[in-house]
Amino acid sequence: MKKIHLVFACACALALSGCFTWHETAPVQVQMSQAPKDRETKLALSGFAATITEYVPVYGYQSYYVDGGPAWGRHGRRGWYPGHYETARTETLIPKIEKTEVFLRRAQNILEDNGFLLRAVPADYNVDVTFEGPFVSDDELSVEYAWMFCSVLSAEYSVQNWTAKLRIYDNKTGRVVFAREYAQKYDNVAWSPLFFIGLAGYTRNTYNYMQSWCLTALTDRTMADATAFLSSAK
Repeated sequence: MKKIHLVFACACALALSGCFTWHETAPVQVQMSQAPKDRETKLALSGFAATITEYVPVYGYQSYYVDGGPAWGRHGRRGWYPGHYETARTETLIPKIEKTEVFLRRAQNILEDNGFLLRAVPADYNVDVTFEGPFVSDDELSVEYAWMFCSVLSAEYSVQNWTAKLRIYDNKTGRVVFAREYAQKYDNVAWSPLFFIGLAGYTRNTYNYMQSWCLTALTDRTMADATAFLSSAK
């Protein structure tokens, strides 16, 4: 019976140590337009530049000195053991920033799946998208602190804002024939009764996750408008 109670208590502790998503921005819904069937629309893409941060573990060894002290036996103090050096293995996480073309490839796939040509030359239009961010306003920082303190450190609010600028150029004239700016916000509230333990494995509040969410949404939104314009352009 004691073993059953122990197993039940451990199961409850594991459940309580988990982290749960209280609130999260809803996915972006967009509609792509098909390329005109009576003519070929040849495109070139530029921009979509983004970086990701990865943490690379670097291992090493560090020596440290252990002070000496009295040695005790069964009948009291029996002498003094000397100080000595010990060696322990260390792990250091080094941030590594790398460029990624994942959003450029996503845009390429969207355009090709909808009938636009990206490998034919010369291109009729150049589609350019520029990302900027992340941005966090003072009001959003206040909300973040309010969630943390009002929940007695059991909830965390995380947020990122990104912008995108879409420009479509007519390659014959070099003129901008379509331009639009976008803003995208992602936020979530994570809750755990065991705050620090529960959040240890939670990923939706990390920089890379929120950035990827926003830039994916911006890529889809810009391509929805680009395909709508290009499908009717003459």
